Amino acid sequence: MPISQYFNNYGSVTEQRVIEDIIVESIKIQGFDAYYLPNENDAARDLLFGEDPVKYFSSAFSLEMYLSNALEYGGEREFFSKFGLEIKNTVKVIISKRSFSQRVSQTTFTRPREGDLIYIPFLNGTGELFEIKFTDQTKDFFMLGRKVPYFYELELEKFKYSQEIIKTGVPDIDIVSQQSAYTITLNTGSGTGIFLTNEIVYQAPNGDIANSTAQAYVQSWTPINNTLTVTNIAGEFIDGQLIIGASSNAQYYLSTFDPLATSPANENFDNSFISGLANSVIDTSESNTFGKI
Repeated sequence: MPISQYFNNYGSVTEQRVIEDIIVESIKIQGFDAYYLPNENDAARDLLFGEDPVKYFSSAFSLEMYLSNALEYGGEREFFSKFGLEIKNTVKVIISKRSFSQRVSQTTFTRPREGDLIYIPFLNGTGELFEIKFTDQTKDFFMLGRKVPYFYELELEKFKYSQEIIKTGVPDIDIVSQQSAYTITLNTGSGTGIFLTNEIVYQAPNGDIANSTAQAYVQSWTPINNTLTVTNIAGEFIDGQLIIGASSNAQYYLSTFDPLATSPANENFDNSFISGLANSVIDTSESNTFGKI
C-alpha cells in the first residue's frame, strides 16, 4: 500500500524548510559566534598518510555555533603517557548547513572538513583553537526525508600547533602562532626601511624573491637596536647578505649570525654549549665507526 499523499510529510520541501528555519533560529538564540579556518594548502595534502607538510590558514569566517557538551570537556582529557603529559580535550559543536553555505565559499568544498580549525573565543578564558576531527552529517538522521543535512555536528580536539602558518587578519587568532611558533632573532646592520609585521622577508642572490634561498615571516621589528624576529623559517639565513621585506621593501644586511648560538624565542636551548661539549665526546668522522673519541 503506498503512503498517504495527504498526511505523510516525507519529501515535503515546505516542511523541511520550516525545520531548517527553527534549527537556524535556535542556534542564533542559544549559540555563540566563532570562526571557521579552512586549510588553504589543499594541494599539499598527503592522501596516503592524511597529513599536510605545512597547513596554511589565511582566512577566518564568522559563524554562529551551538555547544553540544556544555558541562565539561570530553575525550581522554589530561593523562600521562610514555610521551609525558598529554591533553586531549574535545568538544562538540553544531553548525547549520545554511549558515555554512552562505558564509563560506562553496567552490572547493561544501562542508566543514576534517583538519580545518575552529576558533571558540570564550573557551579557556581567552579563546581556543580546535581542530575538526570528525564531521557528523547524519545527526538529524534525514528528518522528513531530506537528503542533505540540516546541520553538522563537529567533533573538535584542542589544536596542537606545529609550525602551521596562521595569517587570518584576526589578532586573537593570529597571536596563537606568534606565541607558539619557533622563532629566531636576526641582528641586522646597515640598511633602510621598516619591516612590517607578518610580511615575508627573504634573502636572494639577485634580490628576486622567486630565487630566494631563505624566507620567513616577520614577528616583530625593533628599529632601535635593529633586531628582527622571524618565524616559519624556510631555508637558512646567511650573515653578510641582505634581508629584504617583500611588502615594505626594507633592506638590511644580516650581521654575524650563528644559528647554534641563537636561542629561539619561547625556548631555553643551549645549542652552542651542547654542541661544544658534544665535540669533546663524539667523533663523527668516517674512520670512527662508533663515533666515540
